[in-house]
Amino acid sequence: MRVTRARLTDTALALAGIPVLLAGTMVSARTRVPPFQALDPLAYILLVLAASALLFLSRHPIPVLAVTLACSAGMLIEHYPYGPVFLPLCLALAAVVIRHGVPVGLAAYAVTALTLPIGDAIGSGPGRSWTEGIPWSTVMLVPFAAGVAVRTVRERWADQAKIAEELRVLRAQEERLAIVREIHDVVGHSLGVISMRAGVALHVAERSPGEALEALRAIRTASGEALGELRSTLDVVRELRPPPGPAEVGGLVESVRAAGQRVDLRLRGDPGGLPLVAGHAVYRIVQESLTNVTRHAGPARATVEIDYGSEEVHVSVVDDGKGCGAIGAGNGITGMRERAAALDGTLVCGPGREGGFEVRARLPVSRRTRGGEGDG
Repeated sequence: MRVTRARLTDTALALAGIPVLLAGTMVSARTRVPPFQALDPLAYILLVLAASALLFLSRHPIPVLAVTLACSAGMLIEHYPYGPVFLPLCLALAAVVIRHGVPVGLAAYAVTALTLPIGDAIGSGPGRSWTEGIPWSTVMLVPFAAGVAVRTVRERWADQAKIAEELRVLRAQEERLAIVREIHDVVGHSLGVISMRAGVALHVAERSPGEALEALRAIRTASGEALGELRSTLDVVRELRPPPGPAEVGGLVESVRAAGQRVDLRLRGDPGGLPLVAGHAVYRIVQESLTNVTRHAGPARATVEIDYGSEEVHVSVVDDGKGCGAIGAGNGITGMRERAAALDGTLVCGPGREGGFEVRARLPVSRRTRGGEGDG
């Protein structure tokens, strides 16, 4: 059977307590007999029993308190010279408070504070009032207060550990959500391109076989790129390579153009020095926006504008297609908003002023954001 640290501590206290109580009381008896009664077998039994009770201190503090209190009161009633016999009682009272809480500990203190003065009054004879033993009640406040302090500290540690565990679970959930967003963006974009090209192939298969073959080649290329980007995403999760950022936006736009979608790209400013997390958000917002254009806009031209400012990055993707009022309920828009919100930015989307659909994001590039370059 596995021996716990608490049991080892209890055993050590009991083994050390027996000689300490015996030797300490014998030393005390040298100068206090008379008027106190000389030590006899009953006194030694009480001392050994009080120390031995510590074997169960951590597991059963209330019974240990009862035994040690009885032994201490017995020493007072028999008017033996007392010494360290009250140490086990102090340990037991503190253990009761720590194990069972302040209300139970307060009740245990009250019983102890009444029992010791009464025992002292009985042992001292008829000429001594039990009220003269009140100092015993005052002394027992020390282990009671020590138990309250230890319990308070332990509760604080437990609260901190609980908060730390909740934060760990929250971080794990956020990491899983980030992975889901990554895979959604990668797979959603690629499948959108493949779906569009497959539709073209089906439409022209009979009257223009050459164009259909070209569409099938584009599907094959898009499939290969999708698998490659999915592997890259998994490598990012494994921290084997940095996530895609501004440098890959041009290639992203070219892949959409190759699939037959008309896209204009306009860049302003210098993305150099942009934190990885912000640059990755720019890439994914553009990717998801173009995916939505490919899926929902129909025959349309999309314009991607990115302004890399010193304080903020502004991203807009606007198309002149048929619009899509229901797109706001999709996971893609939600993911883009979450990416922007993670940087204390904003993202708005909806029907354009002149038709079509538009996505506009503002991403602050603050010192706090730059400090999170390892994220994303």
